[in-house]
Amino acid sequence: MSLTPPQPIPDCEHNASTSGHLPAMALFMWLLPQFAIPASAAYRPPAASLFLLLWALYALMQPLALRLWLRDPGALRKWVVVFFVYCLASGLYGYMHLDGMGKRTLHLTTGGVAYSRVVLVRLLQVMLVLIALEVVRHTRHPIRQLMRWWLKGLTVAVVLHALTYVITAAPLLQRAGTFNEGNLAGMYYLLSIFVALEYRRAAPSRAANCYLFLALIGVVLSQSSASLVLLAMLLSIYYVFAARTRSRLLLRSLTVFIVTPAMAIGLMLAGLDFGIHEKLFEEEVTPASFSRIDRLESINAALLLFENAPIFGQGLQTYGFLSNELLSGPLLTIYDESYRRIANNIYAELVSEMGLVGLVLFCGFLLSLLRLAWKRTGPGRRHWLLGLTGVLLYWNAFPTYTVVFIWVFFGLILKSASPRTASSPPLPGPAIPPATLATTTPP
Repeated sequence: MSLTPPQPIPDCEHNASTSGHLPAMALFMWLLPQFAIPASAAYRPPAASLFLLLWALYALMQPLALRLWLRDPGALRKWVVVFFVYCLASGLYGYMHLDGMGKRTLHLTTGGVAYSRVVLVRLLQVMLVLIALEVVRHTRHPIRQLMRWWLKGLTVAVVLHALTYVITAAPLLQRAGTFNEGNLAGMYYLLSIFVALEYRRAAPSRAANCYLFLALIGVVLSQSSASLVLLAMLLSIYYVFAARTRSRLLLRSLTVFIVTPAMAIGLMLAGLDFGIHEKLFEEEVTPASFSRIDRLESINAALLLFENAPIFGQGLQTYGFLSNELLSGPLLTIYDESYRRIANNIYAELVSEMGLVGLVLFCGFLLSLLRLAWKRTGPGRRHWLLGLTGVLLYWNAFPTYTVVFIWVFFGLILKSASPRTASSPPLPGPAIPPATLATTTPP
């Protein structure tokens, strides 16, 4: 660790881009939505995660790989480092905790699942998303270029997603597209809307409008209830607070208050609500309502685990090993123990597995991110803040907090919030193109 800026290394990315080679950062951004072959098998790990892992392994072999820049606005790095260390400790505690209960292996109808493998995968995932955050936060590429690469990846994902509807008639595969499930697709497309809005503000063009339209199509293709509801809510907020005068703000608020419920009722009566009404309000267990009932039962099990260990939790990734015996209601007759359960709520997962300490550390990072986004993102503030709000709300019905594209979005917020005169720490890169995700201190 150095108190002074490290010496710049060769500008490999610049050399690659000027010599006609594709910058690796562009490839990384394009790969973000690629989790699976459409209507076929999922990648293990997802394409962007594998790309990032290979880059990280390469970077660790470089002489400057461990030199860190101590400038840390908002103490973000301190929060994430402490959180990662706590994850390590929680994983060790979880191993001993399950060992004492004789539950280190989860016996499913499809075979046994070892806790050690599950917790190591989660630690690797946490490490990768933190690397993704730092890479995007400190890259020498301008924010506008990063957004354009994200949106080009969006374009490919939407085209492949649309083709999925032609390839297969299976509803779950149609919703998933290039993702593992519709929920992940919905989150990516929702964030892409705000990336597209900010890109349109920074670089008004016909292409920017096309990207925005494609992101909206993506949300519809995913058929994600959470994405559709949040999209309506966040765009309503965006429309209201874009008013320039108080009178217009009041008029727009009244318009949204009247039009939004009317449109929702009209779509429901016409049968064009993507089954949202049944998913959210049906009391009986049906194919549509099962997702909501399952999530509520999963959250209830997580809260019961939290009550038994409120301070430090049960241990990282222990939820799936301890939750089966806590299920109640109709799920008892449906769940066949063929898969490891997840909480499907990030906050419930955190408190059940890592207690209040883990939740405080995680929220400390999020609050620092919010503070920086509020203070420094300038004219694009509302786009980044609405996207961040979408993530925080979406996490109430989301499978995991270790999805790379979410942390890349966080990195874009920080990149936008960075003072233009501040230097960024260089990351190592290869001596020849194609360029890696290296970053160097700008002149």
